[in-house]
Amino acid sequence: MKSNIEKIIEYKDQYPQLCHASNIIAKSKKGDKIAALQKIIEQYIKYLEGNLSLVGYTDDIIRKRVKLVNNYYNFIHNNNYDNLFTAQSKFRSTILEEFPFLLFKNFVEKYQTKYHANYKLESGSVNAYTNLYFKAKSFGDFVQNPEMGINVKDQDFAIYRKIEITQNDSNTINLLQVPAVAIEVKTYVDKTMLEGIIATAEKVKSGNPYSMFIVLTEAYDVTFDADPAYSRIDQIYVLRKSKSNEEQKTIDENVVLRMFHEIQRHLERPWSDVEARMRNEGVII
Repeated sequence: MKSNIEKIIEYKDQYPQLCHASNIIAKSKKGDKIAALQKIIEQYIKYLEGNLSLVGYTDDIIRKRVKLVNNYYNFIHNNNYDNLFTAQSKFRSTILEEFPFLLFKNFVEKYQTKYHANYKLESGSVNAYTNLYFKAKSFGDFVQNPEMGINVKDQDFAIYRKIEITQNDSNTINLLQVPAVAIEVKTYVDKTMLEGIIATAEKVKSGNPYSMFIVLTEAYDVTFDADPAYSRIDQIYVLRKSKSNEEQKTIDENVVLRMFHEIQRHLERPWSDVEARMRNEGVII
């Protein structure tokens, strides 16, 4: 009979995107705080298996996924396990980083099947492509054999496509991971974080102007007179509708539903087909 940690390892092998599972596995190997960790592992398996047993992305299914994550968060909070591990160990933060994968798993699988793109279309954390550049030691080297460079930016979660490119007659294959949706996932967002996220949004959307860049956070600690509407962030979803120093509220299912629907609408609407956008929606951009 498999132990609980063996079950988690098996799920992680099947779904490498399970970053919270990976965090738990790493902690179990250290062997400290094992009594608490065993209780956490038991609850996590219920949470994970509950999510994997749900199929689809109807509003009812999404509400059930939100209930599952709230139950898991509440277990962690009520037992004071929030403070069991340091923030640097990323125990709590990986819960939310993993959630978009579970939320969009069936949606991505649908389009992998539809476009026969299971080897190209993926979701999870990624080194997202931002831009290409060329370098050479001299003008002569540039004329004869310029080198191609690729800049990337770590994204907590993305729905992305792999693209392979070669340079001239070179046998070197450069792999680009271009996001259609990029998500920055945070436990909370403060002013300094927001400034960094705005810079990241600019980079990611310069690599693919048709990408959607959003922030998913539990709490929002930026002053309300700072309006990020001027930036290239498409939306910031605050799941608990509160600041981090306020009493913890549950994750709001309506915020999750809105996020899912807006991402789905972005992925299913015309992108560069201006005529289709005009005739279907009456908009140009």
